[in-house]
Amino acid sequence: MSDYDFPELPSDDELGISDEDQEQYAQEGPPAPSRDEPALSPESRAERKLAKDSAKAEMKASAAAGRAYVGAEGPRRRWRGPATLVVLLALGWVSSSRTGLPSPAPANAPATEFSSARAMATLVELAREPHAPGSPEHVRVRGFIVERLLELGLTPEIQTTTSVAQRGGYARAATVRNIIARIPGTDPSGTVLITAHYDSREIAVGAADDGSGVVTILESVRALLEDPPLENDIVVLITDAEELGLLGARAFVAEHSLMADVDLVLSFEMRGSGGPSIMFETNDENGWVVRALKEFDPSPATNSLSYEVYRRMPNGTDYTAFKDVGVQGLNFAAIDNAHVYHQAYDTPDNLSESTLQHHGLHALSALQYFGQADLSEVNAPNVVYFSLPGAGLVIYSAVWVNGISLLLLVLFAAFFWMARRNGARLLGAAAGLGIAVTAAAASWFAATTLLGWLPTIHEEIGSLPGSIYHSEGWYILVIAFVAFAVVTALTAATRRWVSLVEVMLGAFLVPLGAAIALGVVAPLGAMNIQLPLAAALLAGIAMASLGSRADSTVGWVAALLLAAPVFFILQWVVEILWLALTLSLGVLLCLPALEGLRHPNSWWAPLSASALACACLGMGWLSARPNAERPAPSTLVYAYEHGSGAALWATSPTEEGRDLAATAWAESSASGPFDQSRDLEGFGYRSGVVPVRTASVVSAAPPSVMLLGDSVIDGTRHVTMRVRSEIGAEMLAFRFNGGTRAHSINGKPLDNPETIVGMDHWGEPDGSVALELTLPPLEAIDVTVIEHLLRPEELLGAEPFERPDGLAPDIVWMSDRAMFRYSVAAFVDPRHAIVQPVQVDLPGLGYGAAGLEAPEGDTPDGTRDATDITPWVPTDTVTGTPPVADFLIANRMLGNTLGAPRDTITIGDEAWP
Repeated sequence: MSDYDFPELPSDDELGISDEDQEQYAQEGPPAPSRDEPALSPESRAERKLAKDSAKAEMKASAAAGRAYVGAEGPRRRWRGPATLVVLLALGWVSSSRTGLPSPAPANAPATEFSSARAMATLVELAREPHAPGSPEHVRVRGFIVERLLELGLTPEIQTTTSVAQRGGYARAATVRNIIARIPGTDPSGTVLITAHYDSREIAVGAADDGSGVVTILESVRALLEDPPLENDIVVLITDAEELGLLGARAFVAEHSLMADVDLVLSFEMRGSGGPSIMFETNDENGWVVRALKEFDPSPATNSLSYEVYRRMPNGTDYTAFKDVGVQGLNFAAIDNAHVYHQAYDTPDNLSESTLQHHGLHALSALQYFGQADLSEVNAPNVVYFSLPGAGLVIYSAVWVNGISLLLLVLFAAFFWMARRNGARLLGAAAGLGIAVTAAAASWFAATTLLGWLPTIHEEIGSLPGSIYHSEGWYILVIAFVAFAVVTALTAATRRWVSLVEVMLGAFLVPLGAAIALGVVAPLGAMNIQLPLAAALLAGIAMASLGSRADSTVGWVAALLLAAPVFFILQWVVEILWLALTLSLGVLLCLPALEGLRHPNSWWAPLSASALACACLGMGWLSARPNAERPAPSTLVYAYEHGSGAALWATSPTEEGRDLAATAWAESSASGPFDQSRDLEGFGYRSGVVPVRTASVVSAAPPSVMLLGDSVIDGTRHVTMRVRSEIGAEMLAFRFNGGTRAHSINGKPLDNPETIVGMDHWGEPDGSVALELTLPPLEAIDVTVIEHLLRPEELLGAEPFERPDGLAPDIVWMSDRAMFRYSVAAFVDPRHAIVQPVQVDLPGLGYGAAGLEAPEGDTPDGTRDATDITPWVPTDTVTGTPPVADFLIANRMLGNTLGAPRDTITIGDEAWP
């Protein structure tokens, strides 16, 4: 078709042709000739009949095609296509959740305001190094926070206790130290608690997660104290051990006296390092607290779909502990730049200061509002809510959801009736449905194809807990442009036979079904499809009612205006969830507006979208190259079993053609190739075979194990013992073998102890970790102690773990740690000598493998000779000293002998932490 403009033809109304005239003409053909006209010859009558039949068929086809577009496809306009694209891009930019983030406030901002610059300065001091529970840096960070609270005039306390969580046959415990401060109100109607956690994930620096939350609270409280006192009490809770299973928050909820006063919780988290601070979670009966959010929040970023999604996920934050006991609250977090989540490069330099400012605006305004509010009743029926650019927070009752679904059915019925009245065919609607299904399938195919191919170019895949790739956005754009290209290409190809109204009639069936289903399954998230679909149906009704004027300027403007709700609501879901189906739905709901892209021809839009998809794929490929900002993961760990005389370096498995730089670095650090393989699950490492090579044995003191009680009661042996890491390991793990089972740790009882086969403890215990065990009377204490030191450079030197730019520790593969195993049965148990033959657990590294000679009285395979009553005290092959000397002394003090176990042993008064 020509690119030149054609003059617009007069409409039927302008020619005086009514709808009835066209229907009569289509049914009867041209009027009969007048009797005054001369008679026609047979040949002329045949030609006249042929012309009549042709005209009749043409008019029927024209009517069947729908009066929305009478006469081909209307004139082409050179400017409309580019103008449509500009408007759609502008709508995308305005409706983006990333648009409109607050500007960072400088350090000299008024004292009563939140300043991201001041908060960032605090964060730089807080997040210097990784600070997992049990590390020296963890102690420093805690002291730093306490000092800041003291400077604010508060009186912080430290809640120290052991918190335990169990899952299946494993238990996790931590000696937690929560930091708590209270700001008393002048006339409290309740208490508001604001919380974040100060521990980091293993070797992650933790600037965003959750140093950002901690400094947000510190700066907000500082600004709050500049104003007159509030009516309600404020409790500041900086929790410990959140990364280990919310253990600090659970300890506060279960044990602290202030918990009884808490009416509302404000939680600040981070699962990335940029983008808007999103209020993503509330409790059930959220109506009151969400309406309060609308009142106090100057820049809300929220959508109730996140509540529906998050309550179905296994993830948790500190707020989960409060939510589980019915406390109402608001939970905030940002999720952009999720590739830094739990990584060693989660540093202050990688945190967006605008995101920190957004966090702070939420926190300070929430404290000011709830500090003065009546907290006697903070629950109300659930509401639907979402942020709308220019309108703030939109809220309506959840009871409207079913009514909106019914309204959508009514609108679709009205659209169907009007379309059919104007001649739309069911066959054309079927073509529209085919376009919708094809677009969804193309988006799904593009996504799955990318997921299948991208691992070949991305080193980091599988090693980023927060995302798949360092730069996922490029690939989301690829999927979006594919959906756009498919829809515009199919509509262009089929418009010769079907009208736009017919295409919409069939295409809207897919989002209609999704909207109704979501209203039943996830009612608080249904509006994200319901409201855009309502706008799209109104646009369809407008197109059908305008008839031949649908392609006029009025119709074009109406279509663009009705596309705005699609962008303003649905784009939030696209940016947060990044679902391929959501992308295709968004394109389908913009079909009326996309009609403008047919100008000046039908193919420039799909071809341009295809080119943009290829360009974005290329940008993603370029961003896959490792560098200092997007490093590739690399793994190196050290493992040693006390008494074996043999140590190992281990690294993560590699794939052919991948991980070349990481492998070369690991081999250089380990001084040779990884030419063996072994499963290190027995060291508390990830299960599965990994490459290993022999390492030099370092001088590492074994853990101190002290038996404090050993008795047989009712045919069961009861043992109490304490274990202390002499190397300062952050984690002490215990594996219970044979019939040995643990009943408590640090005095905290364990549920179903008979099922527990493993347990770990984090944090700085009060001197040592205490265990209560039971086992059969004739068995040894079959406990393996495993130490994980997350500061391996202290024993092995820093050089093996130094990396070039472009490489970082692989958090998922537990890199940069030293692991040590120690057998209580082999080294400590006083009855090991005669109670039962026990084989020393040195899998793959027995006496022969280690090049050691079996001690006198032992069989060559390491089994103790049961006839030898002399206790064997193994000598540590590194230090040359008996590692159990303390045990022998304690054992003699307790009066133990190497005969049969005594019924009772008096151990005196023992204070349990």
